[in-house]
Amino acid sequence: MMHPRVRARLLARESLPGVAEALGNLDGWLLRDGAHWLVTRHEGRITTSRIGTDHSQVVAAQAAWNDPTPSGSDTYCSPLPDGALAVSGREAVIVQERDGTLRWEHSHRDWQHAPGAGGACTPDPAGRVLLATMAGPLGDDGLSRGDICRALDLATGEVLAEHVLPSFSAMYAFQQFPDARPEVLLTASMGQEGTHCLLVTHTAAGLDVRAAGTAEEPYVGLGTDGVVVSQDVGGGYLCRTQDGLDDVIVEAGEILPEGWVLVGYSPGFLDETRLLVVAAEEQWAEEGTHLLLDAHTLRPLAELDYPHPPGVSAVPLGDGTWLTHDGETVLRWATD
Repeated sequence: MMHPRVRARLLARESLPGVAEALGNLDGWLLRDGAHWLVTRHEGRITTSRIGTDHSQVVAAQAAWNDPTPSGSDTYCSPLPDGALAVSGREAVIVQERDGTLRWEHSHRDWQHAPGAGGACTPDPAGRVLLATMAGPLGDDGLSRGDICRALDLATGEVLAEHVLPSFSAMYAFQQFPDARPEVLLTASMGQEGTHCLLVTHTAAGLDVRAAGTAEEPYVGLGTDGVVVSQDVGGGYLCRTQDGLDDVIVEAGEILPEGWVLVGYSPGFLDETRLLVVAAEEQWAEEGTHLLLDAHTLRPLAELDYPHPPGVSAVPLGDGTWLTHDGETVLRWATD
């Protein structure tokens, strides 16, 4: 590629068993309460690792719980502001205290005929309720009328509000914005039925749910001022969406060599002005080229130059640094 090359400078490294698998999970990389988290599963334990603001370290704090499911593959986890852990499973949402004891459990209907479906959960930005998606009620014909999102009291599990979603039998993921906006982004991936990207807000009147502009892909990066950058599942394009502004869409062929696609788990904001994306010759490549794009125009600025091949995982932290992994070692980088 004919782009300027910028050297990636290693700042810190740390061993984190399970991180390679985590970055392929919907809850592997989370933005909660203004902090970035990695959620890993290893040898029957779930570990939440808060990424430090000190650039000389990777992890600032960790907590671990016994995995409530035998395989761990059917759960979605989220750290909570008070240090507890919320876990969304196929039949219930639970909150576990720091010491592993159960605070409360909220049972719900299973997705009986949708083995690929899965709920998600997150505290709202105010830290008062847990937003959780789950299978909704069936109609008289036995078909789903849509999955639901519930607002559950974080202290008691009481249902405070409920909203029927436009999605059904979907795989869900929640992400908060970096600037503590009152809404959170909910992606609902329904396979060939498409994807909904929704903004969910809990208010005194209940739950407000609206479309996140024109975003229609589950792989997204969130910026300040409500910016959503979505990446096509097949790696064919990027789209920048923001209320009040026209969408910016860039096809992979416009910024990459012929036949190359965008890969990795998500585009993301390296800082206010730059995005970090990964490209490769094929969708399932194990090594990729990491590119910096202008955060407004999505045009290439530079290619990152690493001391060794970086793989296709990149976790931008919004502060000018980002994470990659080498096996079970997490690496933190910055540009010169």
